[in-house]
Amino acid sequence: MIKQLIILLSLLLNLVASTEYEEAYAIYKKGDFETSLKLFKELATVENDYDAAYILGYMYEHGEGCKVDLENAQKWYKFSSHGYYWQNQPDPSRDINKETRKLFSSINAPSDKETKKTIEQYAKSMYSFKAHASNYFLPISYRYNGVYPKTNGHQAKEIETEFQISIKYDYAVNFLGLNEIYSIGYTQQSFWQLYEKSAYFRETNYNPELFITLPVGYIKKFDYLKVIRFAFEHKSNGRGGEYERSWNYITGKFYFQTGFVFTELQFWKDVGSLEYNTDLMEYMGYGQVKFLLPYKKHLVKLISRNSFSKYRATEVNYSYPLSDDNDLFLYIKAFTGYGESLIDYNHNVNKIGIGFSISR
Repeated sequence: MIKQLIILLSLLLNLVASTEYEEAYAIYKKGDFETSLKLFKELATVENDYDAAYILGYMYEHGEGCKVDLENAQKWYKFSSHGYYWQNQPDPSRDINKETRKLFSSINAPSDKETKKTIEQYAKSMYSFKAHASNYFLPISYRYNGVYPKTNGHQAKEIETEFQISIKYDYAVNFLGLNEIYSIGYTQQSFWQLYEKSAYFRETNYNPELFITLPVGYIKKFDYLKVIRFAFEHKSNGRGGEYERSWNYITGKFYFQTGFVFTELQFWKDVGSLEYNTDLMEYMGYGQVKFLLPYKKHLVKLISRNSFSKYRATEVNYSYPLSDDNDLFLYIKAFTGYGESLIDYNHNVNKIGIGFSISR
């Protein structure tokens, strides 16, 4: 009981300290430098708040609420950096960040600043602990051609809502000495008949995966090839009986850069049984190619699958930032062909949707 009380008290103290910092920072942003200087100094000296110490260093360097004092600025900068260094020493993400920086260094940056920023936003989502695939929400997704199969007695309407959640975690690096990054990912794509009376989920696909990423672009002889990734994936719709759709597969991805155009070649091979969808590979093929075209704040993705078969599929995505913080984007998705989702992998569908995304 005493142990639990101590933990609870510690959490409350941390919460209070965090609140005090936010209050001090709000005062600072209003331009009351003298008051915020006192508050930041108290937080840094009493609470060992390294964020407050950094702000103190900045204020002394630029004479905000005090005279310019470079000696004091240096003191508080050192205090902040030293504190964060030791605080994060046991954090494995430090080593992961070191390796992922090598991926950044391999990218040939264009001269246009906005295009460079768009490329960096996409590159970060390739290997950082944030997004994996795109995270989007399309309130309106309109099927203007094709018919969905009936499921559980429901005949789907042409307009539905579609969304996707995709995250990953980088948990280890460099076991083999190749600067490789080990990750676990999860993607969930849902098709929601929001405009039906019962508002049911027509289909949801679940896609967990384990993968290894090899940054090779910093090696001079691999100037165009930037990243190689190998993965084991499972994908299913979580249903049973006649509506069950699932498969396991291994995949290899190869990321290239030519100028400001990125190309991703992906190949896959099914492993295990396909008893719930025996002809799946005929419709899905054994790979796809993706092109990424960043220009200033715009990003276009073009995906082509099973291109030389009558069961081909093409998808085009467009995104554009809606906020200055670049954490919300206009998102438009168009799809034509087979395999939009597992339940209708053998149905030809044409769709277009509009909404927003929170990652690229």
